[in-house]
Amino acid sequence: MLSKIMSAGFDLWDIPLRALNINVRKRLGLFLNPRNTVASDWMSVAEHMGFSYLEIKNYEDCQDPTRRILEDWQARCPGAKVGKLLSILENVERKDVVADLRDLIEEDCRRYIERQNEPPVQVPEVDSCVPRTPERQGITLEDDPEGNTTK
Repeated sequence: MLSKIMSAGFDLWDIPLRALNINVRKRLGLFLNPRNTVASDWMSVAEHMGFSYLEIKNYEDCQDPTRRILEDWQARCPGAKVGKLLSILENVERKDVVADLRDLIEEDCRRYIERQNEPPVQVPEVDSCVPRTPERQGITLEDDPEGNTTK
C-alpha cells in the first residue's frame, strides 16, 4: 500500500489533483493511453475512479483519454486527491507509473503548497477615492494635480 506521506512535510491525501501540472499529466498519458493487454491502461484507472461502462466507452474516441478522465474526475469528485490517484494506480498494478513519476509528482505538490502559502497578489485594502501615485504630484510648487490654476 502507498505510504501516507511520500515526502517530508506534506500528505498527498490532502493535496487536490489540480496540483499536478501538464508535464505529469502528459507522462501519465504516455503510460496509460496505449491499449495494453498485459498491463492496466486508462480504462482500468477510469473504472477505479468510478466511471461507468458507457462513460469509459465514450472516452475511447478521445485523442488523450487519460487527460480527459483526470479532468472529469477532478471536476466531479471532491475526493480527487493526488494520494487517491496514486492509490488507484497501485490498485490496478501500475506501480511502475508511480515509481517513474514519483519525483515529478512530489515536485508539483511541493510547488502547489508553496503557492498556497504565498500572500495574495491583491493589497488588503482597495481605495480608489484619491490616487496616490507619483504622477499626480506637481512638478513645481505652482502645479496643481487637479488642473486648477492658482492665478
